[in-house]
Amino acid sequence: MSEPSRHAALIRDFANTVDAEEGTDIITSPSELTDWLREQGLPHDGVDAATHRRAITLRTGLRARLLATNGGGPDVRAIEEAQAVLDALPLRVVLRAGGEPGEPLDGSGPLAAIGTAWALVVAGGEWLRLKQCPDHSCEWVFWDSTRSRTRRWCTMRVCGNRAKSRAYADRRKAAREP
Repeated sequence: MSEPSRHAALIRDFANTVDAEEGTDIITSPSELTDWLREQGLPHDGVDAATHRRAITLRTGLRARLLATNGGGPDVRAIEEAQAVLDALPLRVVLRAGGEPGEPLDGSGPLAAIGTAWALVVAGGEWLRLKQCPDHSCEWVFWDSTRSRTRRWCTMRVCGNRAKSRAYADRRKAAREP
């Protein structure tokens, strides 16, 4: 149906720098975060250990928020900690006197582009289409392209099928118990 904006795609891609199914994380150090930011065409100067910790906190909170969007129980602490990271970002609203205003938000620092992207995704309502798969062996963040925005699983073929199989087995087990 629809495709994510570049801001929504950035949030999705940032959230998916950790892969629960594969057990991998591509930003486990400041240098790896710098490389990822560079690959995304984002500001990447000044990534130190503290910035790296804030990036991991922000990613964890965004993933918790996206799971909550998909009906999962929110990890309030993770969301609050990520909010503190966002609150500390040097972002400002931009008008610009001449020509096109460009991005309505601007900021400096390695995490400002991610904070800006989140603000624009929320302002545009796209956050409702960004979801984290509720299957704990997957947890992939995906874009819900359905018209009704009711897609639950990253893929029905894998995660949806796993959930349906587990539910079926649970119902059979419950039916056999006295």
